Amino acid sequence: MDIFVIVSSIIYLALHILFLIGFLRSNSLKKNTSSKHKVTVIIAARNEEKIIANCISSLKKIDYDKNLLEIILVNDKSTDNTKSIMINETKDDLTFKVIDSDNIETKNLKGKANAIDSAIKIAKGDIILMSDADCIVPPGWVSEIVKYYSDNIRMVCGFTKINYENSFFAKLQALDWIYLQSLASCSSGIGKIMSCIGNNLSFTKNVYNEIGGYEKINFSVTEDLALMRRINSDNNYKVIYPINADCTVITEECKTIGELYNQKKRWFKGGLGINFLGWILGFELYIVNLNLLFGIIFFNVNLFLALILIKLVSELLIILPVYYKLKFKYLILYFPLFQIYFATYGLLLPFTFLLSTKINWKERKH
Repeated sequence: MDIFVIVSSIIYLALHILFLIGFLRSNSLKKNTSSKHKVTVIIAARNEEKIIANCISSLKKIDYDKNLLEIILVNDKSTDNTKSIMINETKDDLTFKVIDSDNIETKNLKGKANAIDSAIKIAKGDIILMSDADCIVPPGWVSEIVKYYSDNIRMVCGFTKINYENSFFAKLQALDWIYLQSLASCSSGIGKIMSCIGNNLSFTKNVYNEIGGYEKINFSVTEDLALMRRINSDNNYKVIYPINADCTVITEECKTIGELYNQKKRWFKGGLGINFLGWILGFELYIVNLNLLFGIIFFNVNLFLALILIKLVSELLIILPVYYKLKFKYLILYFPLFQIYFATYGLLLPFTFLLSTKINWKERKH
């Protein structure tokens, strides 16, 4: 058993050294500063009356040629005042359009995927940018993202920061997002992208139409990830994940354990189609997290501490460069406590599907 865990820890370290190479590549992606594109920003919202106004306020501050920009707000069958707030907040601003998602849904086109597709069908932009109603976008979001489009690049993923000032719970979630998104960006840098996040995602309208859109993609509770995988599966297209603070959006944290549980369960189910690299990493993660929580029972103290050190060094290899690049402050002080949080939910999450395979999200069951 000692040898198995030692070898697993060494493999874990080797993977993160490989990811560090990916970081260097993602961090050095070239930009075309003279690039000009017609852009459509899409925000699909369902029952977001409490927060949609803040999102719209940030969208109004986007620093991009208004002749090349349109923003489509999609009311995704809300039962509250989301749509009326959308209309009131955007009246007299010709940059915005407010629409309803299509009433007719199909096997693949339902839920948020249907709402997004409804907007893309009428979008005038060459490039589609997506975020969520609970997000605040920076003024330079659009102008920075479009600079990465050239050659065969068809999708540009972006980072999202959790507003971690609110609580200790938010700080743990923020570190979680840093690590998971760092893995995604680094894996993109070595041409084996594992994931993306839909509240900061962009792609060309042409590639969406070429692959048949969501209509031709099997329905997933993580529609953003399904779209990324489909585009990435074609060798003619390239998906990149730059590390750029100027195109990083801010989102709210999960307020309760229940909300976090539903989010993680949805992500886990959607992530089951991950590539081979992702499966290897997932297995290694499970081993090192088991050791973190229970290794002291089975190993002598020196070996246990050495294995923990390997785990910490491995993760900090990619967390710290991204942390400083995206201008986080003081959050790294919570890294030791984050380890317990991350290991605990990581070990328990697979077992939640023994209780129920249903996913509850935005008052929908999948």
